[in-house]
Amino acid sequence: MKLREISLRYLRGQKKHTIMTIIAIITATAFMTVMLAAVSVYRAAALNVCREENGTYHVVFNGLDKDQLVSVRSMDIFSETQIYSVSSYTSSVDVDYGQMKSEDAQMEYLLLNGNPVNDVFLRFKAGELTMLPKNMNTVFEGRLPEKDGEIVLSAQSTYLWGYPELGDTVTARLVTCKAKSDTPRSVDTPQSVEGIPQYLSEAFDITDVTDISFTVVGFSENSNIVDYSDTRLKSYSKNTDNLLARFSDKTNDLYWDMHYAFKDAGYEIDDFSYGMNQELLDLEGKGVTAKFSQAVFFGIVYLVILFLMFCVRMVIDNAFEISSRERIKQFGLLKAVGASNKQVFSLVVWEAVYLAVPGVIIGILLGTGCAAGLFGIVKNLPYLSDSSANFDMRDMLVFDIKPYVYISSAVIGVLWVVISAVSTGMRSIRSSPVEAMNAAGKRDRVRIPKHPSGLEKGRSFIAAYSALSIKRNKKRYIITMVSMVMSIVLFTTFSYGAQLANDKITAEYEENRSPSDFSVQTYSLTADGIHESIDKMASSGCFENIAYDCVLKFYMDNDTLKINQGNDAYESGGIAFAIHPVSRETFEKHIVPDSGISYDDLENSGSIIIDSVMKDKSGNVLYKITDSIPETFTANPFIDSMVYFLDPVTISTAGTYSTDLRTYFSCGGTCTAVMSESSYEKLVTAIGIDSSSSQVEYNGGNYTLFSRTIYADAVSGAEAEARNYLTRNFYNSFTDNAADMAKAVSNLGIVKTVGYFAVLIISLIAAVNIVNIISSNVMGRTSELAMLRACGMSDKQLHKLILSESLIYAALASFSSLLVTEAAVFVIQIPFKTHFHDLDMDDFGLTMSAAAPLKYILIAAAVSFIVAAAASYVPARRIIKSPIVENIRNSENQ
Repeated sequence: MKLREISLRYLRGQKKHTIMTIIAIITATAFMTVMLAAVSVYRAAALNVCREENGTYHVVFNGLDKDQLVSVRSMDIFSETQIYSVSSYTSSVDVDYGQMKSEDAQMEYLLLNGNPVNDVFLRFKAGELTMLPKNMNTVFEGRLPEKDGEIVLSAQSTYLWGYPELGDTVTARLVTCKAKSDTPRSVDTPQSVEGIPQYLSEAFDITDVTDISFTVVGFSENSNIVDYSDTRLKSYSKNTDNLLARFSDKTNDLYWDMHYAFKDAGYEIDDFSYGMNQELLDLEGKGVTAKFSQAVFFGIVYLVILFLMFCVRMVIDNAFEISSRERIKQFGLLKAVGASNKQVFSLVVWEAVYLAVPGVIIGILLGTGCAAGLFGIVKNLPYLSDSSANFDMRDMLVFDIKPYVYISSAVIGVLWVVISAVSTGMRSIRSSPVEAMNAAGKRDRVRIPKHPSGLEKGRSFIAAYSALSIKRNKKRYIITMVSMVMSIVLFTTFSYGAQLANDKITAEYEENRSPSDFSVQTYSLTADGIHESIDKMASSGCFENIAYDCVLKFYMDNDTLKINQGNDAYESGGIAFAIHPVSRETFEKHIVPDSGISYDDLENSGSIIIDSVMKDKSGNVLYKITDSIPETFTANPFIDSMVYFLDPVTISTAGTYSTDLRTYFSCGGTCTAVMSESSYEKLVTAIGIDSSSSQVEYNGGNYTLFSRTIYADAVSGAEAEARNYLTRNFYNSFTDNAADMAKAVSNLGIVKTVGYFAVLIISLIAAVNIVNIISSNVMGRTSELAMLRACGMSDKQLHKLILSESLIYAALASFSSLLVTEAAVFVIQIPFKTHFHDLDMDDFGLTMSAAAPLKYILIAAAVSFIVAAAASYVPARRIIKSPIVENIRNSENQ
C-alpha cells in the first residue's frame, strides 16, 4: 500500500482544508520565528551594551613585571593582548618606614599648588588600547594624548589643576623621598626645602624635586590619561603594568586552562592578581559557567515560547480535528480492506509532514520578514537615543539572527504539527472498522435533548437551532470556548499589564520631573561664591534661566498658622516649614504676592511670604493650608538628617503668594515660604549657621543644614557643551535632569512599545484562533446545512443561522473571560487583604481595581463579535454558492 500517494491524493482532493491547515501552520511558525528572532536580537544588543560598558577583554592581569608580561603574552590560550599602565599618587605619609629603609625604596609625591594630592593616571598608547570600557579610554572633549608632555584630565580632578581649558599648560611638582637615616617623626630640626610641605620634610629625606608641565589636550569623565611613553608620571611606589587579554576559541575551561598554561611557563595562576569580565564571558558563551548560564536562559525562553505556542496550537489542532472527524469513514474502509493501525498511523504522519514542510518553510520566511520589519520600526524609535546616558541604544541594536532561530522554528514547528495530527487522529486510528463506520454514520445525527428545546418552547427557529447546534457537540463547543476565552483573557491581561506599567512610570516621571535641565548642589560655596559661579556659567554661553536656591527647614505648631483641620497630614499637631531665598529676577518673574508687596519692601522688612495652598508635585491644588497668616510666628530650625531641633527663632510675615515654579510649591505636607536673599543670609547668621559650610555646631558635632543649589537650562543646541562644562567644573555635584527626564520618557516609550507589541501579537493569535474555529465549525457541517437548504431554508436565513451561532460563541466566551479576569484580580489582592495588612498594592506603585480590566474585555468582546461575524460569512457564502446535491454527495463520500 503506497501510503504517501494516498496522503497526497487526499490533500489534493481537499484543497480548501489543506490550504487552511497550511495557513494555520504558517501562522504558528511565523509567530515562533518572530519571538526567537526577538531573543536573538536582544542577546546581540545585550552583548554590544556589555562591550560598551565593561570592555571587550576577557581577563585583566594587574601588577605584572616585564618578564611576566612577555610570558603571559606568549601563551596560546590568549588570542589578543593589550598593555596599559597605572600610576598612583598619595598624599599620606603613613608608610612602613622600616621596610622602606631596608629596601632602600623611594616614594614619589605629586604636588599641585604646593600640596600632595591623591590622584591616578592611566598610561597607554592612543588607538592601541581598545579592550577597556569606552568611558575609560575616551574623552568627552578634545583628544587623547599622542606624545610625552600631553595630558587628559579627568573631570573629577580638574579642580586640583585650577579648572584649565583645552590648550592650557598645567604645572606640577614631583617630589622624590626616601626614609630618613635617623628615626622618622622625631627630628628636632625639620629639614627645610622651599615649596615642600613641612610634614613631608619631617617624614622623609627629600632626594629630588622636579617641576613638570603638560599641555591639556582633552577631558575624560573617569581617568587622567598620559601617553605610555611618558617618563615622568611613573610613580616609584605605585606604578604597575596591566595586561588585558581575550581567550582563544579553543579555550574552554578557563580557570584550568590558565592554570596549566601558567604552570608550563613556571608560574602559579593563584599568585597573580586577575579579574574576569564574567558578564561578557556569559554572553559570548565562553567557559563552563557561561554554558550553564546560557542553558538556564534558553531553558526559560523556550518554556515561555512553548507556553505561548500552546495558545497558537489551538489553530493547528482544530484543523486536524476537523480532518480527523471527516476521515473516520475513510480510515474504517482502509482497515476493512486490511490496513493495520501502524499503516493508518503512518498515513496520518505522512499527511502531517506534507503539510508541515511547506508551512514551516513559508512560516520561517514570513516570520523573518515580520521580525525585520518590526526591528526597523523599533530601531527608528526616537526615544531609544535617550535610553542611556553613555551611548545611543539604537547603535547597540543589530538585526543578528542566529542559526538556532531557524533550526528551533523548523524542528519545533514540524514536531508540533506531527504531534497535533497524531493526537487528534488517534481515536480514529485505534477504532475498529465497524466502530469507524458507525461513528461516520452518526456524525451528523442530532441527539434528542432531555429537556424541551427552544423550538418546542416556540422560540425563533434560527435562535433555537443555533443554541441546539452548539449544545449537541460538546467537544467542538469546548475547543471553541477554551480557544476564544484564552485569547480574550490573554489580550486583557497583557493590555492591563501594559496600562499598569505605563501608569507607574508616568507617575514616577511626573513626581520626579525637574523644572530645570541641570541642578548643581554645593555645600562649600557662600552666597557670593554662588553668584560668581552663576556669572561664569552665564559667560560660557551654554546656559540660560540660571538661578540658585537653598532651603532651611523649620518645625512649628499647627496653631501658629491656624492650619485648617481635617487634613490627615496635620493631625499630629505640627507642620514642617521650608524657607527659600529668591533673587530679584526670580521674584519678579515667578512670584506673585497676593498683597502686592515689592521685592524692595520684602528685602527691607526681612519678612517672608507663604504659599498657602498645598499642591501635589504636578502643581494640582489639593487644599488650602490656612485662611489667616499671623504677622509673626516662632519656629524651631531642625537638622533634617538627625531630626535635631535648634533654638526657636521669630519670623515676620508679609502675606501669601502664588507661583508657577515647582521649587516654591507647598508640597508633600511641607509649607513653603520665600524671602529676599539678603534677609535669608541674615537669618542664617542669626541661627548660628556657618555660611561658608552650611553647617551648625550642635551637641559637640557639626551638621549640614542646607546646600546651595544652582538651577539652569541649556541653551538650545548647546546641550553637549553645557554638560561638558558642568562635568569639568562640578563633576560629582551636578544632576543632569534633562537626561534623567529623557531617560524616563525613553523607559516609558519602551514599556509602551513592548506592551503594545505583546498586545498586537496576542490579538493576532486571538483573531486567527477565532477565525479558524468558526470557519472550521461551519465547514465541518456542510451536509447538515445543505439538508436545511434542501428543506427550504433561504440563503438569508442560512447566513443568519451561521451568524447567530458565531455570535453566541463570542458572547459566551466574553462572559466567561469576564468571570476569569475578575476572579484573577480578586485572587491577586487576597494576600494583601488577609496577610499583609501593612502592605498595599499602592506601595508598589500599582493600583488594581476590578473595574479597570472591563474596558479591555469590552474591546476584546467587540473585536470577537466582529471577527466571529467575518469568519462565519466566508464559509457561509461558499456553502450557498455550492449546489445542495454536491454538498450532500461530498459529505457521504468522505
